Amino acid sequence: MREAWLIARREYLERIRSRAFRISTVLIPVIFAMIFSIGALAGKLRGGTGRMVVASDDPVLAESARAELMAEPIGARPSSLRVDVRAPVTEGTLAALNAEVESKAIEGYLWLSKKPEAPVEASYASRESADFVRKDSMKDAIGHALVREELVKRGATSGEVGALLTDVDLRTLQVKNGKAVVADATKGFWGAYLMAFVLYFAVVFYAVNVAQSVVAEKTSRVFEVLLASSKPESLMLGKVMGVGAVGLTQLAVWTVFLLLLSGSSLAGAIGVGGLAAFGVTPLRVVFFLLYFLLGFFFYSALSAGLGASVSQESEVQQFNMLLVLPQVIGLVLIAYILSNPGAWPVVLLSLFPPCTPIVMCLRMAAMAVPAWQLALSLVLMVLAIYGAAWVASRIYRVGILMYGKRPTLPEMLRWIRYS
Repeated sequence: MREAWLIARREYLERIRSRAFRISTVLIPVIFAMIFSIGALAGKLRGGTGRMVVASDDPVLAESARAELMAEPIGARPSSLRVDVRAPVTEGTLAALNAEVESKAIEGYLWLSKKPEAPVEASYASRESADFVRKDSMKDAIGHALVREELVKRGATSGEVGALLTDVDLRTLQVKNGKAVVADATKGFWGAYLMAFVLYFAVVFYAVNVAQSVVAEKTSRVFEVLLASSKPESLMLGKVMGVGAVGLTQLAVWTVFLLLLSGSSLAGAIGVGGLAAFGVTPLRVVFFLLYFLLGFFFYSALSAGLGASVSQESEVQQFNMLLVLPQVIGLVLIAYILSNPGAWPVVLLSLFPPCTPIVMCLRMAAMAVPAWQLALSLVLMVLAIYGAAWVASRIYRVGILMYGKRPTLPEMLRWIRYS
């Protein structure tokens, strides 16, 4: 262990002092902040700005549709959007409206026509080939307008009509320990997705770094000097611990950066509905760190063994998919896992060590996972790490001194059997 700690200390100090570490530590949060800012800005501008026209042969229907469109929440429509009404008009006026759309005088027009065989014939024309963002809101507006018009005909007052057409606010609850507590399904999904993505990125990124570091030092023949005073197993263990410590340091820096960026409002909101509203509870944070460490050591051991079997850094990319695939399975099935966290395929997947970190974190976001399943997943991860390290160390001690020849699978199996 003394040799391993010395190697880990050297690896850690060498990496945190590098320019690449400083740049990535600062640049990655900035890039993600820009991505989320652009996404939020695009969400606010998703409906566009300017004017649109509601044209119809029925003035009452046109006014009702306009009122419904303008009654949308500000977050669902641009605050500068103007909706004009042209009614009563005939289909012959559509050519003039098309000309206004082409000249950019208006963004588009909604045509409503009463037909004997159908309640209404509706179409929307704009410069874009498919304005799918507005489609749902316009369908809702037309439906409400038809209902409003029919209720008014039957003698309902405007107040009664407004009460009947008011949207219902549906609260979502989650049963935990026999009690139903408030849980925002949308925020819970995004909180689970963000934690799963960070876990995937951190585990895969740092594990692949171990393989790249092994190949780089193997190519520069540094290992030939290190092996004169250390055992191959100590070198591998030290490298894994050093890179793991670098990963924890970088995650800690990003966490502090997030807290400072959010300010005291975030610190005051923790435990009062701030991060907890997204399902980020202290218990989940603890298990997040546990699964990060266990997943990192599992994949790093495999990366070190595979890295020792190749001679060039370009060859590392060829087996990256072997490391990424189990993690991708969890991300691809995120909707199914969050919707069916207690289904037996999900339970088995969460207990399968290569998939455990991401799948179990997703299950914890969707339900109160039984304690025995959490304990069993940790035990299986530890056993998997021991097995992966045992296999990798036997490949590592032979492959680290092999140059110029890519070993075959039978050769690697023979390495494992060497005493």
